[in-house]
Amino acid sequence: MLRHANETGKTWTCGADLVVANLEAKGVKHVFGIPGAKIDRVFDSLVDSTIETAVVRHEANAAFMAAAVGRLTGQAGVALVTSGPGCSNLATGLATATSEGDAMVAIGGGVKLDDRLKQVHQTMDTVAMFKPVTRYAAEVVTGSTISEVMSNAFRAAEGSRPGASFVSLPMDLVNAPTQGDVLTGYVPPALGAAPAEAVSEAAELIRHARNPVLLVGLLASRPENAKAIREFVTRTNIPVVGTYQSAGTIDADNFSRFAGRVGLWNNQPGDVLLEQADVIVTVGYSPVE
Repeated sequence: MLRHANETGKTWTCGADLVVANLEAKGVKHVFGIPGAKIDRVFDSLVDSTIETAVVRHEANAAFMAAAVGRLTGQAGVALVTSGPGCSNLATGLATATSEGDAMVAIGGGVKLDDRLKQVHQTMDTVAMFKPVTRYAAEVVTGSTISEVMSNAFRAAEGSRPGASFVSLPMDLVNAPTQGDVLTGYVPPALGAAPAEAVSEAAELIRHARNPVLLVGLLASRPENAKAIREFVTRTNIPVVGTYQSAGTIDADNFSRFAGRVGLWNNQPGDVLLEQADVIVTVGYSPVE
C-alpha cells in the first residue's frame, strides 16, 4: 500500500495514489511509458510503489512491451502515457494487442474535465478513438470511480479472448484528493466442461478419421491449455501443426509429432498436412493468426 493512504485506505492524497494502489492490487510488476504534464502525478506515485517503471522512447513501444507481458504471463501489462499525441501514438499497439489476443491496459492522461469540450492544448476524445480497437475504453469522471473503471479495464483485457483496454484519466482527478476503496484482483469464473455428448461425438470423429490433424493457435500456448494438449497428443499420436503465435505449445517430448508452422507461405509441410486432412481439430486458433 502507498504511504499516502490512511489506515482505512478510504482517503487518498491524490487520485494518482489510488490508481497506483489498484495497479499493485492487480499484481502489476512493471509499467511502460513516457511522462507528460497530464499524467506526471501518476509517475510520481509510482516512485513510492513496488512497481518498476520503464521509460521508453515512443508510446508505441510502451504498448508493444505491455502486450508482450500479457502474452508471456496471461496478466495484463500496463502502458502509461500523457494526453494528446501521447495517447494517439498507442493506436497501432492497442489494435495489435486486441487482434492477437494479448492482455494489456493502457492508461492515458487527459485534459481537465471542464476542458473536454473546449479547444485547448491536447484535448482529444481518446475514448472514442480507441473503442474500435480495444475490448474496453472509458474515461474516469469522478475520483470515487477510479477503482471501478480500472477493475473493468483489467477484467476486459484478461477475459476469455484477451485484448487491450484503455482508461482516460483527466488531469484534475489525478491531482486532486479523492476517496475510494482499492478493488482486489478479479478471478474469472471457471467455465464448465463441454457436454458429454459433444465430447463423445468429437472422439468418434477423430477415431474414425484417416488423416486427422490438430491445429493449435495462440490461446493453446497458455500453460494450462498446453499441458492438456500435450497429454492429448501423447495418447492419440495425432500429428500437430501450429500458427506462429502458438510457439511453446508442443514440447520436446512431442516434437516428433509436430509438422511445423502454417499460414505464412501456404506451401510448408504443415500446410500440405492441413490440405489433406479429413478431420481438423482446432484449439485456441483464430483466423487473424
